[in-house]
Amino acid sequence: MGKKLVLSAALLALTTPAFAADILQPAPVKAPIVPAPIFTWTGFYIGAHGGGAWSKWSGMDPTNPAAGWSSVNASGGIVGGQIGGNYQISNFVVGLEGTGAWSGVKVNAGGPFGGGAGFTLTLKNDYVATVAGRFGVAFDRVLLYAKGGAAFTRDKYDANNGLAGALAGSANGSFNRTGWLAGGGVEWMFIPNWSVKAEYNYMGFAAINEQPVTTGNLVASPANVKLNIQTGTVGVNYHF
Repeated sequence: MGKKLVLSAALLALTTPAFAADILQPAPVKAPIVPAPIFTWTGFYIGAHGGGAWSKWSGMDPTNPAAGWSSVNASGGIVGGQIGGNYQISNFVVGLEGTGAWSGVKVNAGGPFGGGAGFTLTLKNDYVATVAGRFGVAFDRVLLYAKGGAAFTRDKYDANNGLAGALAGSANGSFNRTGWLAGGGVEWMFIPNWSVKAEYNYMGFAAINEQPVTTGNLVASPANVKLNIQTGTVGVNYHF
Protein backbone atom coordinates (compact mmCIF):
# COMPACT_ATOMS: atom_id res chain seq x y z
CA MET A 1 0.00 0.00 0.00
CA GLY A 2 2.78 2.37 0.86
CA LYS A 3 4.57 1.62 -2.40
CA LYS A 4 1.38 2.41 -4.38
CA LEU A 5 1.06 5.77 -2.62
CA VAL A 6 4.68 6.60 -3.28
CA LEU A 7 4.32 5.60 -6.97
CA SER A 8 1.12 7.65 -7.37
CA ALA A 9 2.75 10.69 -5.77
CA ALA A 10 5.71 10.34 -8.09
CA LEU A 11 3.50 10.11 -11.19
CA LEU A 12 1.47 13.09 -9.99
CA ALA A 13 4.64 15.09 -9.46
CA LEU A 14 5.82 14.25 -12.98
CA THR A 15 2.54 15.06 -14.77
CA THR A 16 1.52 18.20 -12.88
CA PRO A 17 4.07 20.56 -14.56
CA ALA A 18 3.05 19.35 -18.02
CA PHE A 19 -0.65 19.73 -17.20
CA ALA A 20 -0.01 23.21 -15.80
CA ALA A 21 1.93 24.15 -18.93
CA ASP A 22 -1.03 23.08 -21.09
CA ILE A 23 -3.38 25.22 -19.02
CA LEU A 24 -1.09 28.27 -19.23
CA GLN A 25 -0.52 27.89 -23.01
CA PRO A 26 -1.96 31.04 -24.72
CA ALA A 27 -4.79 30.50 -27.18
CA PRO A 28 -3.83 30.93 -30.86
CA VAL A 29 -4.36 34.47 -32.12
CA LYS A 30 -6.44 34.81 -35.28
CA ALA A 31 -5.25 37.24 -37.94
CA PRO A 32 -7.38 40.42 -38.00
CA ILE A 33 -9.88 40.70 -40.85
CA VAL A 34 -8.89 43.67 -43.02
CA PRO A 35 -11.88 45.12 -44.92
CA ALA A 36 -11.44 45.57 -48.66
CA PRO A 37 -10.73 49.20 -49.62
CA ILE A 38 -13.81 51.14 -50.73
CA PHE A 39 -13.55 52.33 -54.35
CA THR A 40 -13.76 56.09 -54.88
CA TRP A 41 -13.52 58.46 -57.86
CA THR A 42 -11.83 61.11 -55.71
CA GLY A 43 -8.48 62.24 -57.13
CA PHE A 44 -6.75 63.80 -60.12
CA TYR A 45 -6.42 62.39 -63.62
CA ILE A 46 -4.86 63.06 -67.02
CA GLY A 47 -5.73 61.51 -70.36
CA ALA A 48 -6.30 61.71 -74.10
CA HIS A 49 -9.33 61.67 -76.37
CA GLY A 50 -10.29 61.60 -80.03
CA GLY A 51 -13.35 61.47 -82.24
CA GLY A 52 -15.44 63.57 -84.60
CA ALA A 53 -16.69 67.16 -84.66
CA TRP A 54 -19.38 68.96 -86.65
CA SER A 55 -19.50 72.75 -87.12
CA LYS A 56 -22.27 74.95 -88.49
CA TRP A 57 -21.54 78.57 -89.39
CA SER A 58 -24.44 80.94 -90.09
CA GLY A 59 -23.52 84.27 -91.67
CA MET A 60 -25.25 87.49 -92.64
CA ASP A 61 -23.96 90.60 -94.35
CA PRO A 62 -24.64 93.34 -91.77
CA THR A 63 -24.82 95.92 -94.58
CA ASN A 64 -27.62 93.92 -96.25
CA PRO A 65 -29.73 92.26 -93.58
CA ALA A 66 -32.60 91.77 -96.03
CA ALA A 67 -30.53 89.06 -97.73
CA GLY A 68 -30.98 86.93 -94.61
CA TRP A 69 -28.73 84.25 -93.18
CA SER A 70 -26.83 81.61 -95.10
CA SER A 71 -25.29 78.54 -93.49
CA VAL A 72 -22.51 76.09 -94.17
CA ASN A 73 -21.66 72.81 -92.41
CA ALA A 74 -18.32 71.15 -91.92
CA SER A 75 -17.01 68.05 -90.20
CA GLY A 76 -13.68 66.50 -89.29
CA GLY A 77 -11.68 64.73 -86.63
CA ILE A 78 -10.37 66.02 -83.33
CA VAL A 79 -7.52 64.69 -81.17
CA GLY A 80 -6.46 66.10 -77.83
CA GLY A 81 -6.02 65.67 -74.11
CA GLN A 82 -7.67 66.45 -70.80
CA ILE A 83 -6.74 67.03 -67.18
CA GLY A 84 -9.03 67.25 -64.19
CA GLY A 85 -10.02 66.21 -60.71
CA ASN A 86 -12.98 64.55 -58.99
CA TYR A 87 -14.37 64.55 -55.47
CA GLN A 88 -16.89 61.89 -54.42
CA ILE A 89 -19.52 62.40 -51.72
CA SER A 90 -21.60 59.26 -51.16
CA ASN A 91 -22.61 58.25 -54.70
CA PHE A 92 -22.26 61.76 -56.11
CA VAL A 93 -19.15 62.98 -57.92
CA VAL A 94 -18.25 66.60 -58.66
CA GLY A 95 -15.20 67.72 -60.60
CA LEU A 96 -13.49 70.21 -62.89
CA GLU A 97 -11.94 69.36 -66.26
CA GLY A 98 -9.95 71.22 -68.90
CA THR A 99 -9.54 69.94 -72.46
CA GLY A 100 -7.62 71.00 -75.54
CA ALA A 101 -7.79 69.44 -79.00
CA TRP A 102 -6.50 69.93 -82.51
CA SER A 103 -9.41 70.12 -84.93
CA GLY A 104 -9.58 69.03 -88.55
CA VAL A 105 -13.07 70.48 -89.09
CA LYS A 106 -12.96 72.13 -92.52
CA VAL A 107 -15.12 72.98 -95.53
CA ASN A 108 -13.70 73.86 -98.94
CA ALA A 109 -16.74 75.44 -100.60
CA GLY A 110 -19.59 77.82 -99.79
CA GLY A 111 -19.63 79.91 -96.68
CA PRO A 112 -21.02 83.27 -95.66
CA PHE A 113 -18.81 85.10 -98.19
CA GLY A 114 -19.91 85.05 -101.83
CA GLY A 115 -17.72 84.66 -104.92
CA GLY A 116 -17.87 84.17 -108.66
CA ALA A 117 -16.55 81.46 -110.95
CA GLY A 118 -13.22 80.06 -109.77
CA PHE A 119 -13.68 81.42 -106.26
CA THR A 120 -12.41 79.07 -103.55
CA LEU A 121 -12.89 79.30 -99.82
CA THR A 122 -11.52 77.21 -96.97
CA LEU A 123 -13.29 77.72 -93.68
CA LYS A 124 -12.22 75.76 -90.61
CA ASN A 125 -11.97 75.47 -86.83
CA ASP A 126 -8.37 74.55 -86.06
CA TYR A 127 -8.72 73.92 -82.31
CA VAL A 128 -11.38 73.28 -79.67
CA ALA A 129 -10.78 73.85 -75.94
CA THR A 130 -13.07 73.71 -72.90
CA VAL A 131 -13.12 74.35 -69.16
CA ALA A 132 -16.13 72.71 -67.53
CA GLY A 133 -17.56 71.35 -64.32
CA ARG A 134 -18.62 67.70 -64.15
CA PHE A 135 -21.52 66.45 -62.05
CA GLY A 136 -22.16 62.72 -61.87
CA VAL A 137 -23.58 59.70 -60.12
CA ALA A 138 -21.27 56.74 -59.45
CA PHE A 139 -22.37 53.13 -59.62
CA ASP A 140 -19.18 51.69 -58.12
CA ARG A 141 -16.72 51.77 -61.05
CA VAL A 142 -19.16 53.26 -63.56
CA LEU A 143 -19.73 57.02 -63.58
CA LEU A 144 -22.60 58.76 -65.42
CA TYR A 145 -22.01 62.51 -65.66
CA ALA A 146 -23.17 65.79 -67.15
CA LYS A 147 -20.88 68.74 -67.77
CA GLY A 148 -21.19 72.44 -68.45
CA GLY A 149 -18.85 75.38 -68.79
CA ALA A 150 -16.91 77.51 -71.28
CA ALA A 151 -15.73 76.63 -74.78
CA PHE A 152 -13.08 78.20 -77.01
CA THR A 153 -12.31 77.84 -80.72
CA ARG A 154 -11.02 79.77 -83.74
CA ASP A 155 -12.50 80.40 -87.19
CA LYS A 156 -9.95 80.60 -90.01
CA TYR A 157 -10.74 81.83 -93.54
CA ASP A 158 -8.63 81.48 -96.67
CA ALA A 159 -10.17 82.62 -99.97
CA ASN A 160 -8.93 83.07 -103.52
CA ASN A 161 -10.77 84.53 -106.51
CA GLY A 162 -9.19 82.02 -108.89
CA LEU A 163 -7.80 84.68 -111.24
CA ALA A 164 -4.22 85.40 -112.33
CA GLY A 165 -2.02 88.43 -112.84
CA ALA A 166 -3.43 91.83 -112.02
CA LEU A 167 -6.87 90.32 -111.43
CA ALA A 168 -5.69 87.90 -108.72
CA GLY A 169 -6.98 88.42 -105.22
CA SER A 170 -7.12 86.64 -101.88
CA ALA A 171 -8.54 87.04 -98.40
CA ASN A 172 -7.78 85.52 -95.04
CA GLY A 173 -8.82 85.97 -91.45
CA SER A 174 -8.48 84.39 -88.02
CA PHE A 175 -11.10 84.96 -85.32
CA ASN A 176 -10.97 83.55 -81.80
CA ARG A 177 -14.27 82.75 -80.10
CA THR A 178 -15.55 82.15 -76.56
CA GLY A 179 -18.84 80.36 -75.96
CA TRP A 180 -20.62 77.87 -73.73
CA LEU A 181 -20.66 74.08 -73.49
CA ALA A 182 -23.20 71.49 -72.36
CA GLY A 183 -22.67 67.75 -72.58
CA GLY A 184 -22.34 64.46 -70.81
CA GLY A 185 -20.92 60.98 -70.91
CA VAL A 186 -20.13 57.71 -69.20
CA GLU A 187 -16.79 56.58 -67.70
CA TRP A 188 -15.71 53.12 -66.56
CA MET A 189 -12.73 52.29 -64.32
CA PHE A 190 -11.84 48.99 -65.97
CA ILE A 191 -8.62 48.36 -64.01
CA PRO A 192 -7.07 50.20 -61.05
CA ASN A 193 -6.05 53.76 -62.02
CA TRP A 194 -7.28 53.43 -65.64
CA SER A 195 -10.66 54.40 -67.07
CA VAL A 196 -12.25 54.74 -70.50
CA LYS A 197 -15.03 57.16 -71.41
CA ALA A 198 -17.45 58.15 -74.16
CA GLU A 199 -18.71 61.74 -74.32
CA TYR A 200 -20.94 64.10 -76.33
CA ASN A 201 -20.72 67.91 -76.19
CA TYR A 202 -22.63 70.80 -77.74
CA MET A 203 -20.92 74.21 -77.95
CA GLY A 204 -22.62 77.47 -78.84
CA PHE A 205 -20.87 80.67 -79.96
CA ALA A 206 -22.77 83.94 -80.37
CA ALA A 207 -22.59 85.97 -83.57
CA ILE A 208 -19.52 88.15 -84.04
CA ASN A 209 -18.47 90.46 -86.89
CA GLU A 210 -15.76 88.90 -89.06
CA GLN A 211 -13.94 90.86 -91.74
CA PRO A 212 -11.13 89.01 -93.56
CA VAL A 213 -8.11 90.97 -94.77
CA THR A 214 -8.05 91.12 -98.59
CA THR A 215 -5.21 91.55 -101.06
CA GLY A 216 -5.30 92.23 -104.82
CA ASN A 217 -8.52 92.12 -106.77
CA LEU A 218 -10.83 90.60 -104.15
CA VAL A 219 -13.39 92.32 -101.99
CA ALA A 220 -14.82 90.47 -98.99
CA SER A 221 -17.94 91.82 -97.36
CA PRO A 222 -18.03 91.86 -93.56
CA ALA A 223 -20.18 89.15 -92.06
CA ASN A 224 -22.01 88.65 -88.80
CA VAL A 225 -21.26 84.98 -88.08
CA LYS A 226 -22.56 82.63 -85.40
CA LEU A 227 -21.33 79.10 -84.84
CA ASN A 228 -22.21 75.87 -83.09
CA ILE A 229 -20.02 72.79 -82.73
CA GLN A 230 -20.94 69.25 -81.72
CA THR A 231 -18.37 66.64 -80.71
CA GLY A 232 -18.50 62.92 -80.05
CA THR A 233 -15.35 61.45 -78.52
CA VAL A 234 -13.90 58.45 -76.72
CA GLY A 235 -10.99 58.75 -74.32
CA VAL A 236 -8.79 57.16 -71.70
CA ASN A 237 -7.71 58.56 -68.31
CA TYR A 238 -4.97 57.70 -65.83
CA HIS A 239 -6.01 58.44 -62.22
CA PHE A 240 -3.48 59.39 -59.54
